[in-house]
Amino acid sequence: MSKSKKIVSKKVVTMREAFTKISPRSDMGGTNKSQRFSMRDFLWNYPDNLSSFVKATSPLSIIIVFALIGFGLFTFLRSETFAKSITSKKYAQYVEGRVGAISTFNPLFSNQNDVDKAIQELVFEKLIYIDMDGEMTPGIATSWEVSKDGKIYQFDISLNHTWSDGESLTIDDILFTFETAKKLSSDHGYDTVGSALVDVEVEIVDEDTIKFVLPQTNATFPEIVSVYIVPKHILENVKFSDMPFNIFSRNPIGSGPYKIHRSEPNIVYLESSAYYNHRLRISDMVIRIYSDVSKLEAAFRNGVLDGIVLSYNSESEFTKEYPSYISHVIDLPYRERVLFFNLRKDKFQNEALRKGISYLVDKETLLSETGIFGHVISGPICSENWAYSSLPDYPTYDPEKAAASLKSAGYTPNAQNGYFQTEDGKLLTLAISYLDNETNAVLMNTLKELLDSEGVIINLEPFTYSQLTKEILATRNFEVLMYEIEVSIDPDQYNLWHSLQKEYPNLNLSGYEYSRVDILLEEARKQLDQEDRKEDYALFQKYLVDDVPAVFLYRPSYLYLVSDQLQGIEFENVVRLEDVYRSVHNWEFVR
Repeated sequence: MSKSKKIVSKKVVTMREAFTKISPRSDMGGTNKSQRFSMRDFLWNYPDNLSSFVKATSPLSIIIVFALIGFGLFTFLRSETFAKSITSKKYAQYVEGRVGAISTFNPLFSNQNDVDKAIQELVFEKLIYIDMDGEMTPGIATSWEVSKDGKIYQFDISLNHTWSDGESLTIDDILFTFETAKKLSSDHGYDTVGSALVDVEVEIVDEDTIKFVLPQTNATFPEIVSVYIVPKHILENVKFSDMPFNIFSRNPIGSGPYKIHRSEPNIVYLESSAYYNHRLRISDMVIRIYSDVSKLEAAFRNGVLDGIVLSYNSESEFTKEYPSYISHVIDLPYRERVLFFNLRKDKFQNEALRKGISYLVDKETLLSETGIFGHVISGPICSENWAYSSLPDYPTYDPEKAAASLKSAGYTPNAQNGYFQTEDGKLLTLAISYLDNETNAVLMNTLKELLDSEGVIINLEPFTYSQLTKEILATRNFEVLMYEIEVSIDPDQYNLWHSLQKEYPNLNLSGYEYSRVDILLEEARKQLDQEDRKEDYALFQKYLVDDVPAVFLYRPSYLYLVSDQLQGIEFENVVRLEDVYRSVHNWEFVR
């Protein structure tokens, strides 16, 4: 026992000590008593040796070490590997700036908000799309059949579409989208994409076919069903009354090219969907929203933005200072700025008054003095549309005709101040309501000055988007409303001028009523022959212009400015502003 204890108590000899006790042998096998330099020993003791070397040669050694590190770093930064790494990160993201605000991303609800519609186009896909000629083009539906009487539409859908959460898009999603939109409209009074489908029967034929049965022929039906499809598995358990306020309105799930990664009040972060059918070269997209053009301009000048979208007017002149960006002017033939007279007010029941005011609106001067690059319009249907009819008798700026018309309405100029007034001295005043933004403010203040010089007093009433919707559009409580509308590609204007469309959420904002116009609008949409429809719309335009329920001002243009290194954007077939994103799967940055 004592012997084993003695063995345990011995010092353990380390490997290093064992090596140091071995004497190097000479070439002859004998012992070399002289100590020679050993590389093995030097490397074995490299920490101590290196430290001694640095101390002995300092500061020269330290300078050499840092020089080597600097040279290595410089070489790496100039390498192709580093360049590709940085480039791929920088050019995988596209940042776009817009002026506006977010309302809702839920596409079931009717929407005139450009920011919302841009996000919807990036996140969702439509059943079908409508081209510049009003013809159907494939979306989720790849083919279709229409009965001879135009009352039955049958669509075959593609089953290779997937929601951004990985769930497959099915025929049930199509049915759910239309039935939900219908019920939100009919049972809850919401303005939805299903408002025109309340009387339409929707049924599933088989796993990839859906059918719509119309109560009567409607030539505008293709555009009515050109809507974004939403996922049933996400929304089926949401109460209809809660639908506008559900988280889906801010963070929706779609089958489009992108999904929302994060949404904030003034910025939306999107990333490419792993399940989209096309490979996206732009992996991330950021939409930054600014309250006015000056803030947008500041961000652009600071290099924050790769592209911007804004109204084409004098405020966009700063973009000309940057030759490395390409400007694209987008003319939107189906968007119109209009002054709507409220015919519900006794004052505007007087046709001579409405016509007299319309003669005093100098549209050309209005655009030139505001710096707005738009196109003056003269009626409800744009000149590029097949149903457009020339209107030689449409009121244009003519002070003499205005004076004569206003005289018959009971207003004559005061000899001293020049303002129009009644016999009892009541001045001709108009209150104009409008959405409060920079462009509209400049436009309305200029119009006020122009009409003031013609003898008409204008009171301006700017409203926020929420106020305009709740206090003006919903109640129809206004005298004159300056509003931008987007009409359908099909020349049908039933929702704008038929007497049954006077109340909210419909868009007969003027409250216009004329039985002959009602009949023409009804008959025109029941016919499939284009020539027959054209005759009806020619008469419709004539009657409407003669009655002057509104003053058609101009058609706005927009400027889309992008870096010249971003390629693949197509502008040829842009009908709506958001159509720019239809080619997003071809976008890429090229150095």
